[in-house]
Amino acid sequence: MALMACFGWKLEVFNFNVVYLNRELDEGEEIYMQEPPGYESLREFIKLLLKVLYRLKQAAVKWYRVLCRTLIDLGFCVSSADPSVFYARISKHLLVLMVHVDDCGMTGNLPKLIALYKHKLNNRHMLTELGPMNWLLGIKVTHNWKARTISLSQTTFIESIIARFSLTDAKAHATPMIPAVTYSKDDSPKNQADAA
Repeated sequence: MALMACFGWKLEVFNFNVVYLNRELDEGEEIYMQEPPGYESLREFIKLLLKVLYRLKQAAVKWYRVLCRTLIDLGFCVSSADPSVFYARISKHLLVLMVHVDDCGMTGNLPKLIALYKHKLNNRHMLTELGPMNWLLGIKVTHNWKARTISLSQTTFIESIIARFSLTDAKAHATPMIPAVTYSKDDSPKNQADAA
């Protein structure tokens, strides 16, 4: 997102569809589970899984491995700084892809290249295009293209917490401290007994 703001690039977001569906377990890997609610038989059984299921700890790892292979086949490299960021240099152009499980964002210095690689990804793993980035994992993203800045806001999340705990009528304060009171280092506790 910093590159996007700095260079004025657009960031397109998309989701991969049903990423856990039909992912295979490694050979020799055995995972057992209790019967899910609604499928219980008269006796209690445990089941041997033949495929990866959603919410299984291994499921995200299996999907990440599949996605890595796909992206490497398409010419992307994994960032050494962050394994959820991939980049590709195509002649003098740069593409950057960020991944969070099945949520992705792609940016670069050539919009046609972004569209081409989204199409290539869609041919391998079906995806849903969500357009320009306005939201990222519940965080509102606001762009100022002239100033080349990005603002991130969790106002919606904060408002839902306030409503959940019935604090919508509470009066807002700029700071949780008492106004017009000055504190210094001398006011802090000197030892554990003072802190109690």
